[in-house]
Formats: sequence, structure tokens, C-alpha cells
Amino acid sequence: MTASLPTSPRRLLVRSRARSRSLAALVTGLALATTLTACGDDGGDDTASDPAASTGAPSESSPTPSTTPTPSESPEPDSGSASGESIPATGSAGVTEAVVVSSTEGGGSVSEMAFAVDTEQAAADFGSQFERGFGDVVAQTASDLAEQAPDATPYAATVAIGCEGPESVAIDAGEAGFQVVAQVPKTTKQCLAPITYVVVFAAPNA
Repeated sequence: MTASLPTSPRRLLVRSRARSRSLAALVTGLALATTLTACGDDGGDDTASDPAASTGAPSESSPTPSTTPTPSESPEPDSGSASGESIPATGSAGVTEAVVVSSTEGGGSVSEMAFAVDTEQAAADFGSQFERGFGDVVAQTASDLAEQAPDATPYAATVAIGCEGPESVAIDAGEAGFQVVAQVPKTTKQCLAPITYVVVFAAPNA
């Protein structure tokens, strides 16, 4: 039986160095792997993403303001029409026909006495009692009558303020001038706003 020879110090030193090198290589490899992993984590997109976009959820849009319908404005009261309406006339003045013009909320004061409106100034003075341009309508109606009857003088009288106009008038000549009495039908009709009625007629010149 052959006895084993003791290992020489030189071989022990070589083996020790080899083991040390292997251990160092292992440690270096682990450190390198750790570094690469860390770099991989830091290499992601640093830009913050919209949570709604990443999840696919629709983004909340600003609410659409509700549109409130604008209440329609109330129409302006009618200022009247110069055409007017013809009504029969009786009485001692010799007038057989008169014209009625009207205006909603036209103002004025009821009077049985007629006023001559044969000039622009006279028509303006009579029309000053009215509102919403109704005086101009009365003046135009008087001007039209003057053209149709050059031998007569136009007159006007505010005969009623209410919901119904006159169906006929009685025009009598007196010492103070022409008196106009309107025949207004009795009615229970109600209107939202009062209507002013003016009778315009042409009285024959003496």
C-alpha cells in the first residue's frame, strides 16, 4: 500500500488563488446583474400619463351650459292705422260719414267737442294728448280727408277709450262748435289694454 504524499505548499497556494478568483467573479457577476436590473427599471417612460387614458375610460368633459329659452317680448301696442274705418254720421252738421281711427294705449281724453285739424299746427296741438305716435295717425287721416273734400274743413274728436269703438256718430252744429256723440255698443268684453278711438270728419264750409 502506497502512502499518499502530502500536498505541497505551492499547490495549496494555487488552489486558494483559484477559489478566490472564482468567488470574485461570482460577486462581480451578481453586482452586474443587479445594476442592469436597476437600469431596466429606471429606463421607463418618465412622462406622467393620464389615468383616464391609460385605463381607457372616457375623460370627463365640461358640462354643456343649459340654454334657457328667452321669453318672447310683448309686442308694442299698435299705434293705429291711417286708413281707419268709415261709420255713418247723422246730425245737423250735414256730415253723413266719418272715419274712426284707434290705437291701443293711445292715451287722450274723451270729449264731445270736435277740434279743427285743418293745419299742421292745429293737428299737432290736438295730437299732443296722445301717445305712441297716434297723433301722427290722426293728422294723416285729417290730411287725407282734406284732399278728398277741398270745400270742407277736417275735424277730430276723441269719442271713446275702452274695448269697443263707435258704430255711428251724431254730429250737431252748435254755438261753441261741433258736438260729436258716439254710439258705442254696450258689451261685457274685456281687453288687456284700453283702446283710444278718435272720430275724424270733414264739415262743409259755410
